[in-house]
Amino acid sequence: MRNFKTVIAALIIAFCGASATAQAQSCCGSDECKEAQDLGYKPYPYGFIQIQGGMGTTLTDVSCFKLLEPTYSIGGGYMFSPIIGTRLHVNGFKSKGGFDTMNQYYDGITTWNESDGTYDVSGSPIKYKFNYINTNADLMLNVLNIFSQKVKRSFDIYLIGGIGLNYAWHNDEFESITSKYSVGSDISNAWGDKQTPRKSLLSHNLRLGLLADVNVAKNWSIGAEVDFNSLDDRFNSKYKDADDWMLTASLSVTYKFGFKKPCAPAPAPVIIQKEPEPVVVPEKKPEPVVEKPVPVVEEPLKETIFYAIRESDIDKESIMNKVVAWCKKYPNKTISVDGYADKGTGTPKLNIGYAQQRAQKVADKLKSMGVPASQMTVKSYGDTVQPFAENDKNRCVIIEGK
Repeated sequence: MRNFKTVIAALIIAFCGASATAQAQSCCGSDECKEAQDLGYKPYPYGFIQIQGGMGTTLTDVSCFKLLEPTYSIGGGYMFSPIIGTRLHVNGFKSKGGFDTMNQYYDGITTWNESDGTYDVSGSPIKYKFNYINTNADLMLNVLNIFSQKVKRSFDIYLIGGIGLNYAWHNDEFESITSKYSVGSDISNAWGDKQTPRKSLLSHNLRLGLLADVNVAKNWSIGAEVDFNSLDDRFNSKYKDADDWMLTASLSVTYKFGFKKPCAPAPAPVIIQKEPEPVVVPEKKPEPVVEKPVPVVEEPLKETIFYAIRESDIDKESIMNKVVAWCKKYPNKTISVDGYADKGTGTPKLNIGYAQQRAQKVADKLKSMGVPASQMTVKSYGDTVQPFAENDKNRCVIIEGK
C-alpha cells in the first residue's frame, strides 16, 4: 500500500512539472503548424468519451481465475497537450469473494479424522457475489510523447493514476454462507458486526493502470486497459489487515471531439519605410555661363555584412566607413539597407525579427556616423527572400547605392 501511494504521488508531481510546458506545447511551432495544416486540424487539445468492457477479479485467498466477473466502464476527459490529460471514470458491476483455506467454509464433505482429532474437508471453495461501483478522477500521462515531439501518431501508451471512491452493496450471499456453513470459529460480515449488520460499504479506491490506444480515425480509437485498484480491507467482506486488490482488464472504444483549426500562416514581411521628404521648389536663378564639365563616372556601391546564427551586432567597421564615404561623395543619392535571415534555422516569425534587427542596427550605425535618415531606406525580408544559394550566407544585410 505504501509503495502504491508513492507511485500516485509521483504521478501528481509529474503532472505539475509537465503542465509547466503544456501551454508551450499546445501552441504551434513551425513543425507543429505544418503538421496541423497538413491534417486540417490541431491534434491537441481535445475532449473524449470512452466506453469499456472486460473482466475483473479480486486478489484474495481464492485463485483469481475462480473469481472472474464481467466489468463495464464509462469515462470522459480532456487531453490538454500531447503529454497531459485527465479523465473521470466510472467502473463496476459484480465482484466475487470466497473461502479457500482449512477451517473455513466449503461446499464439500467434512469427515472426522480420529488419528489427530481434526476434520478432513473436501470439495470446491465456496464463492459469493456482490455489487460494486468505482468512481475515479484519473491523471493520464502519454508516455511516448515524453520522448518524442510528434503530436499525431497511430499508437499511444498512457500511464494512468487516479483516486476515488468505491461503493459495494448486496452481499446477501455472504450472509447466507456464514449462516449455513461453519468450520471452527464463526466469521461475521466485515462490513458491519454481529450486533449491527451493514448492507453496503463506502471506501477509498486508488488506481494505477496502463492504456494502449490505437488511433483508427480522426475521431475514433480502440484500445486495451489494465488497472490495479487498491480498496479497503473490508471490500470482500473479510479482514486480512491489508488493503484488498482488484485487477481489471478491458477493451475500450474512444470518441474524440473539439479539435481546433490549424495554425495561421506566418506573417508577411514588415517593411520599414522612410518618411517622405518635403518638396522644396528652388528659386530660379540665371545660370552662369561655364565651361562644360567633364562627366563624372559614379562609383558603384554594394556591400554585404554577414552574421552568425541569432547575431545582429556589427563588427565590419571597414565596410561602414566605405558606405559613409560614398554617401558623402554622392549626397543626392540614396542607399538601401536590406536585412535577411536564412530559411534553414528558426521560424518565419523569429527570422523576420532577426532580419529587422540587423537592418535597423546598420541604419542606426550609419546615422551615428553622419549619414542622414533621408538618404536611406530600410527593409526586412526575413527568410522570404534568399539572395544567396548557400543557406548560411543569407544571414546578412546588403547595402546598395542607388
